[in-house]
Amino acid sequence: MQRYALTALLGWTTAVVILPRNDDPFGEVFAAGMQLGLVGLPLLTIATMLVIILLADRRFEPPTGGVQRIRGGWMVVLPLLLPLPLGALMPLSYLVLVMTQFIYVFRVLPCQDSRDTADVLISLTNPAVPAEQRVRIARAVAGLRSRPVMEALVDAATGKEPEVAEAALETLCTMWRRDRVVGEDLLLKLRPSDRDRIRALGVRIRSPW
Repeated sequence: MQRYALTALLGWTTAVVILPRNDDPFGEVFAAGMQLGLVGLPLLTIATMLVIILLADRRFEPPTGGVQRIRGGWMVVLPLLLPLPLGALMPLSYLVLVMTQFIYVFRVLPCQDSRDTADVLISLTNPAVPAEQRVRIARAVAGLRSRPVMEALVDAATGKEPEVAEAALETLCTMWRRDRVVGEDLLLKLRPSDRDRIRALGVRIRSPW
């Protein structure tokens, strides 16, 4: 909520700088929109956060190769249906709200997702983190497909804790069975018995060179 509010505040500030002042006909309309924004923006923020909660388990993750978009992230613009009448009465104010939503979903939120996932992957291979928590992490990332996630799972699968290693290997099997292909460099990092288990899935082994 804090990041969304800051993004919205930046949008309003930019609008104040570039849009007409009160000595223009449009200025009075925009000033009224600013006053309405003091009430409408917090309400819109709450509605946006409710949508984000619904999207919490439907995000892409990785910090490499640039920011990836959130799966279903377009739903974050649905709260804009609430102040839709404002678009007809005060289009400049509504434009600020629209731009805030799009900047938030395409720039702010994906960047935060990338950082959060990077922190989770560090926890997965951190011996100081309890084994039970690492097992939950290894199973929770099964829906992700990026290279950093697979590398972290391979490292966990070759670790000393048997339960963590087994959970990581099961997740790798799930991911590679779905993709039908596995990188040879990742496969060679696993234990010989685990390699045979992966090959038994019938996946294609792809050389990285």
